[in-house]
Amino acid sequence: MSNKYGISKKDEENIRARDKTCVYCHKEMKKYLGVKGTRMDTATIEHLSNEGPFNKKSLIVICCSACNSSRRNKKLLDWFKIPYCIERNINKNTVAESVWEYIRYVENFIDQCSWKFAKTMADIPHSYVVRDYLSENDKKIFDEFKMFIRKNGYPEKFFSKEYIYYDVGGYKYWVLGNILNRAEIKVKGIITE
Repeated sequence: MSNKYGISKKDEENIRARDKTCVYCHKEMKKYLGVKGTRMDTATIEHLSNEGPFNKKSLIVICCSACNSSRRNKKLLDWFKIPYCIERNINKNTVAESVWEYIRYVENFIDQCSWKFAKTMADIPHSYVVRDYLSENDKKIFDEFKMFIRKNGYPEKFFSKEYIYYDVGGYKYWVLGNILNRAEIKVKGIITE
């Protein structure tokens, strides 16, 4: 059985086993059984991407209520600039590895890419980035993101071929050789963004 976000019980157990302390402030979190009210050191489910999907285990971490309440719907890199994070020394260099992967690939790399619309395939609207035209540093991140998609993505058929996809921020990502592609995710014929 899954929780209200659609995360399977097994996946949630694995996430909680991985994140024994808050992924942001590293505070040890506690369970308060039978106690009503919010405790700031209670473990909470945190969605790295506020745009969903909310059931992808690679986008979910465990953090304390205080950090979760402070961040709300801010992008991580923006949240790090507020007094709450500055006073607690929470930044991209101090967070847990699962958070750092998200920052590195999504908030740094994907958001800064110059996406080109695939004009030759206008009937299948998507955009792409070619590895060959990236800086040396971005080529390394491209290669790491490619492996990240393979490790954390899901298989899906496209016509007769199967590809590995990774969803974040209203987009579906996949790699073909040295090309990173993305397409807007449609839900019941409606684009999510």
